[in-house]
Amino acid sequence: MNQDSLVSSYAPPFKVIVKYFVASVLSFILLNFLLMINYSDVNGFHFQPKILAMTHIATLGWITMVIFGAMFQFVPIVLEVKLFSTLMAEIQFWIFILGIVGLVTGFWNFDTGIHLTASAILLNVAILIFSINIIVTMTKVKKWNITGLYLAASIFYLIVTGAAGLLLSINLGFPFIKINHLQYLNLHAHVAFIGWVSMVIMGVSFKIIPMFTLAHGYSEKSGKIAFWLINIGLLGISTVMHYENLTASFYISALFIVVGIFFFLYQMMVIFKSRLRKKSDIGIKFSKFAYTMLGITTLFGILITFTNLSNEMNVTLIYGYLIIFGYISMLTIGQLYKIMPFLVWYHKYSSKAGIEKVPMLKDMFKEKLAASGYYIMVVALAGVIFSFAFQIPDCLLISFTVMFVGSVIFLINFLYILFKA
Repeated sequence: MNQDSLVSSYAPPFKVIVKYFVASVLSFILLNFLLMINYSDVNGFHFQPKILAMTHIATLGWITMVIFGAMFQFVPIVLEVKLFSTLMAEIQFWIFILGIVGLVTGFWNFDTGIHLTASAILLNVAILIFSINIIVTMTKVKKWNITGLYLAASIFYLIVTGAAGLLLSINLGFPFIKINHLQYLNLHAHVAFIGWVSMVIMGVSFKIIPMFTLAHGYSEKSGKIAFWLINIGLLGISTVMHYENLTASFYISALFIVVGIFFFLYQMMVIFKSRLRKKSDIGIKFSKFAYTMLGITTLFGILITFTNLSNEMNVTLIYGYLIIFGYISMLTIGQLYKIMPFLVWYHKYSSKAGIEKVPMLKDMFKEKLAASGYYIMVVALAGVIFSFAFQIPDCLLISFTVMFVGSVIFLINFLYILFKA
């Protein structure tokens, strides 16, 4: 398996993919800027207008946008079928953008009426368009693999996440949900992060990490076990959390998810041990850090589940920040440092290779700058967690500022790659 596996005749046009990546990275910059200038509002209980707004910039603008772009690139290639409709991908993009803007401004001003509900409807329309596009594409698949299974499951959880979000947005203006709103919100968040986001991350990891580390000759058994354990656990908590009183089934289901995640992490360790390319470049360093953070956040999550730790000041904020920034953001940045240079190089230079002088892949961005960004982000992450834990506002401002600087470094490199196009 080599980097040419990232592109083929099955891949959609580059212009379809790149707009999702650009919107995603700009959302990441905006997110860090808003955290920096509103640091005094990021404190205490997580159910606050500005925190909800910034959380959805992270989950929808930064994370989901980049996943959409990645899936449009990977699903056709991994499953060897053409994307059903590039036009649907174009239409979906603009509807999703409108939905994000509406939802974020609705939360920011806590306008819980038609504004918030209409925005949630737009987002669900975009999700439905995306899901139909991918599902119809998948109906053409003749040979399934482990990545395909994870990506197929992620679509189901995306639809569930969107529908739950719509119901929650309606419930804020017109209460009708019988169980506690925050309990349903908790379910919405975990289905989003574990079902939608992590299913994609895990599935793509089985393709990307071996590709860039030249790993082969390993068993995928642990990855398959992880798939079933996590899905059984997710279906379990999705059922029991609709009841007012949580039962033993909830805790058993949570343990299924935890064990499944660690089977996934073990599978990644097996892949890394099987690699021929021993040296870790900056993309792999980001990814390794992210997998470590997934293990830490999983242990932290189970500790919160089985104790009263969630009642402590800022614990939920620490948990959320570790997931969004320590795990998902670091992995996303690492993979964009691997994927974007190759896609841009292939788009512009592949036809010129051997005819005229073209840049090498390692010249597509500033690796030393990327490395400085990596260490800056790691320091910032530690600073934010320390600030939340000991409730030190000035330290939080400094840490958010450092993370913003790290995100700007990433933006500079991202634009440097794009300007090569």
